[in-house]
Amino acid sequence: MRFASLLIILVGLQSQLIAGGLKGRISTAQGEALSYAGIAVKGTSNGTMANEEGEYEFALEPGSYEIIFQFLGFKTVSKNVTVGADFVELNITMEEQALNLNEAVVGKSKEDPAYSIMRRAIAKARFHQLQVRGYTAKVYSRSTALPTKIPYLLEKRLKKEGIQEGKAFINESVAEIKYRRPNSYSQRILSTRNSLDNSIPSPNDYILASLYSPEIAGTISPLSPKAFSYYRFEYEGYFEDQGQMVNKIRVIPKAYGEGVFKGSLFILEDRWAIHSYNLQTTTRGLNISAKQIFSPIQNVWIPVNQQFRLDGSYLGFSGEFKYLVSLSYQKLDVDPGLKEDIVINDHKKAPETAATKQTQNLDNLIKEQKEFSTKNFRKLTRKYEKEQKKQNNAGISDSRLVRSDSIVIDSMANKRDTTYWQTLRPVPLTKSEVTSYRIQDSIKVVKDLKNEKKRPDSLYFKPTHLITGNTYSLGNRNTFYFKSPIWAISYNTVEGNSVNLITEWTKRWGKSYFVSARPLIRYSLGRKRLYGNLETNVGNNKWNLSLSGGEMASQINNNNPVPPLPNSMAARFFDRNFMKLYQKQFGKIEFTLRNIADVFTLNAGLEFEHRKELFNLENAKPIFSWDKYSYTPNRPINKELRNTGFPEHNATVLDLTATIRPWRRFLIKNGEKRYLRSRGPSFIVNYKNGLAFAGDVDYSLLQGTIRQNLNLGPRSNLEYFVNGGGFLSKNQMYFPDFRHFMGNEFFFQYAYPPDQFRMLPYYTYSTASRFLQAHATFSTQRFVITRIEALRTTGISETLQLHYLKVPTIRNYTEVVYGIDDILRILRLEAVAQFHGSKFQGMGWRFGTSIRFGR
Repeated sequence: MRFASLLIILVGLQSQLIAGGLKGRISTAQGEALSYAGIAVKGTSNGTMANEEGEYEFALEPGSYEIIFQFLGFKTVSKNVTVGADFVELNITMEEQALNLNEAVVGKSKEDPAYSIMRRAIAKARFHQLQVRGYTAKVYSRSTALPTKIPYLLEKRLKKEGIQEGKAFINESVAEIKYRRPNSYSQRILSTRNSLDNSIPSPNDYILASLYSPEIAGTISPLSPKAFSYYRFEYEGYFEDQGQMVNKIRVIPKAYGEGVFKGSLFILEDRWAIHSYNLQTTTRGLNISAKQIFSPIQNVWIPVNQQFRLDGSYLGFSGEFKYLVSLSYQKLDVDPGLKEDIVINDHKKAPETAATKQTQNLDNLIKEQKEFSTKNFRKLTRKYEKEQKKQNNAGISDSRLVRSDSIVIDSMANKRDTTYWQTLRPVPLTKSEVTSYRIQDSIKVVKDLKNEKKRPDSLYFKPTHLITGNTYSLGNRNTFYFKSPIWAISYNTVEGNSVNLITEWTKRWGKSYFVSARPLIRYSLGRKRLYGNLETNVGNNKWNLSLSGGEMASQINNNNPVPPLPNSMAARFFDRNFMKLYQKQFGKIEFTLRNIADVFTLNAGLEFEHRKELFNLENAKPIFSWDKYSYTPNRPINKELRNTGFPEHNATVLDLTATIRPWRRFLIKNGEKRYLRSRGPSFIVNYKNGLAFAGDVDYSLLQGTIRQNLNLGPRSNLEYFVNGGGFLSKNQMYFPDFRHFMGNEFFFQYAYPPDQFRMLPYYTYSTASRFLQAHATFSTQRFVITRIEALRTTGISETLQLHYLKVPTIRNYTEVVYGIDDILRILRLEAVAQFHGSKFQGMGWRFGTSIRFGR
């Protein structure tokens, strides 16, 4: 009680100290609201934003201030005000900013002046990032979502939760962010509030993005060193703001779509720093708009507010999402050696400056030399950055580290009441946002009056889970997963209809430790047989021990090239049975060591199998019969082995794999490493040995793999996979021991591993000899039909693929594939040309989706 009284007194004192300020509305001369206009105290980091209706409230201590009002495309307004104990109403009318045309535009130069400006801005981009050694900032963010279309089947259910067409719902958060050059960020979520659910924190990862970086979320920045390969620039004029000349540059992508921006970029003359920007891009058919305003603090222009807008539709839903961010820098550490009083000469417009001494630091060179060419300055900045990394990470230097983050959520973050938010919120709520909170509060009151307790899916069983499946939270970091038996029904010609019951229990503790048990019970109606297996795992993010065993009807190719759903469709409706099975009783132990020295992974497995050949059921038949097709025996046809059948036998196989990723990089988040996709190739060596002393098979296999996923720029990607090897010995082996490949003979696919063929028969070319396979997939959004912007911006992409196999029974098997991906965001269509050597064999069509079914 004493604590509560003390808290009330402190809050009261604080309200007396900061009881006044400014409030009002910012609009055009015609009275139209200027949504999210920026308001700041000149020369300080103290600022806020207007809301969507142009209304603002700016709490200030008593005193005199010069207040700056900013809005893109309008003249900046400066007002001298005196604030007392009460709020002063100050309405602002802003005029549109007229652009002056630089004389250079009408000169004889054939090159647009924008290019010279951009070369200098690009040369200084990293310099401007390095200027700030560190900061502490309080960040207020608000997201507003407005559904404009909800699928009919979900309307009633979502309405009960307060989600309706045309009704906005919002999320607010306040965070403290600390940054230290070159790549260390820490975030503390102080408070978060949601008009739907007050338990979801919203970490502000978007704050960490900068247009000075070469890429932002895979999108090439106009200030990237590669920008001229992707953009054209047009000079539109200049204006003056706060004593600075500001150039307006139109950013024009050479091909608009995912991975590039379009819009306007405002660059400060002589500083070549960002004044503001208004840019748009698209991703997966969704439109994204981003605006950001910078202000001078300690003679460095840094961002003070941001706006994001996303709109589009997906799977029957459509709407728009707005995100606004207001930053208040409490501590700003500017590098004293990186000052702005230097001249950057365009190397294409002015002669190169004399070569600088490479042994000198950039800060020393700035003191001695006031002019640099764009080329020299970029080189010097890169060198300075490397030196700073060595100094800052002395003793713990790791070139693989990309960034270090930490996120802490305050224990009170989800418990702040409306009074707290009214005093804290720097940007007033709009009328629709106030209504959103009221609606949700009303829904909560009604539920409380009816004694309705929310029964979240994660805690309670519901009849719908029999159809959808579910993961239940059991408390103390225990979870239980249940897969719907409806989605676990399948059909094949060996078992007939079969039903799986799949569950999984997982217990986690510490940072990454876990133990899990995954039982699978399977009943075959055709064989009238019940069997199953149990898999257990224990480990953490560095190692894993797996024990499994049981009895199953398994595919002869243990990589499972035939998914259950396509096989069930083919067997029931198209009179084709692709899945070839054998019965095995097995026990397996497997141990994995990951991320040794960040680049090595070692895996060792030992498996015992008691194998038995299986045959088609005598009564197996499709629902529809086709003259062209018919069921084939469960004993596959193979070019190398005349009879692929085998007697009942035992097999004990040792499996060793080593993987090295020399170019691997990682992030550190809350003290844990999170690995990124390797920029270079991965190398894999695998050795298998059938142990003669512990079974009936005796062979050894050695194979190697090289694979890589190359980012070739926006919307372009090349993935390749090369695998080859052979059997070192084969004293005794059966068809399941052959080297099988990921074939496909059905028109429908939904799984696409990198070594997946499109028309290769599943077992025809399996081998007990040497083999070589190669796969390459090039995907792009600028090839044939994606050159049409209207199609490209829907999110579709095109792929060119090459799949190759060489074994003794076929020297050069090749598939050439053209595909269209992400049709309506979920579908894929492919045309396949098949060759044996140089001889064309025929065309095939493949249709599928990238959405995986089940777990």
